[in-house]
Amino acid sequence: MDSTAALPAKAGPHTPHRARTAGNPAALPVVLGLPVLVWQVVFFLAPLVFLIVITFWQVRSFRLEPAFVLDNWERVLGAGTFHMALWHTLKVAATNTVLALLLAFPAAYTIALRLPQRQRDLAVAMLVVPVFSSYMLRIYAWQVVLSPEGMVNTALSAVGIGPLPLLGGAFSLQVGLLTLTLPIAVLILTFALSGVDPVLVEAAENLGYRRSRVVLHVLIPAIKPAITLAATTTFLLAFGDYISPLFMTGSKPPTLSILIVDTVKSGSQWPRASVIGVSMLAVLALVFGLGRWFASRGAK
Repeated sequence: MDSTAALPAKAGPHTPHRARTAGNPAALPVVLGLPVLVWQVVFFLAPLVFLIVITFWQVRSFRLEPAFVLDNWERVLGAGTFHMALWHTLKVAATNTVLALLLAFPAAYTIALRLPQRQRDLAVAMLVVPVFSSYMLRIYAWQVVLSPEGMVNTALSAVGIGPLPLLGGAFSLQVGLLTLTLPIAVLILTFALSGVDPVLVEAAENLGYRRSRVVLHVLIPAIKPAITLAATTTFLLAFGDYISPLFMTGSKPPTLSILIVDTVKSGSQWPRASVIGVSMLAVLALVFGLGRWFASRGAK
C-alpha cells in the first residue's frame, strides 16, 4: 500500500480552502470604510433628512404635527427679518475671511520660511493649542479685555484716550470670530508654504526678483489651493458661528444662527427654524462647492 495515499492532499495556491482564508482583497477597503459610512448616515444624513422633513410640518398648540405645507418656507423666505439676517451674516463672514487671510499669510510666511526648525515647531504647537482649547472661555476673556473697564480701555485712559466702545459692535464681533478662525487659517497656510520647493524661491531670487515679487509670482500661485481651502474654512466657521454674535454683540443685529434660536423661542416654531437651518446649509454647500472648484482650477 502506498504510504502517501493516507496523507491529506497538499493545499495549492488556488484551492477553495486557501481562497477562504486569504479573503477578497477588493472587499478590504469596503470593510474598513463601512464604519465611516454608517457614522455619516446615522449622525449626518439622517438628521439632515429629518431637518428637511420638519420644514413641511405644522405647529399647533406649541406641538409639532406632521403635515406637508409650504407655509413655513413662504413665511421665512418672504420675511424681511430673514433677508437682513442673511445679508448681515454674509457680510460678517466675508469680512472675517478677508481679515483672516490678510493676517494669516504674513504669519504663515514667517513661520514656514523664516524661522529655524525648532522655533517653527514651537510656533505650530502654539497655534494648535488654541484650536483645541475652549472657544467659549476665549470669548469670555475677550469680554473682559474689551469691556469699558477692561485692560485696553484702562491703558487708553492712562494716555488720555477713551474709554472707547470696543465691546458690542462690529469690531468686537470680528475679534471674536478671528479667535476662532485665524489659528486654523495660519496652520493651513503654514503647512502649504512649508511644502513649497525651495528651489523655486532660490531660482526667482537668482533671477533678480525682489521678495515681494517672489511672494506674488511664486509663493501665492504655488499655494493657491491652500489659500482657497483656508478661505473656505474660515467662511464656513464664521457663517455658522453662534457664540461670538451672542456674547460679543448681544445679538444686535442678529445673524442667522441667532435668528434660529429666536424663532424657536417664539412659539416653538421648529419648522421655521429648520427652514433657516436648511437655507444656511444650502449657502454653505454653495460656498464649499465654489471653493472646491477654485481649488481644482488652481491645482491644474
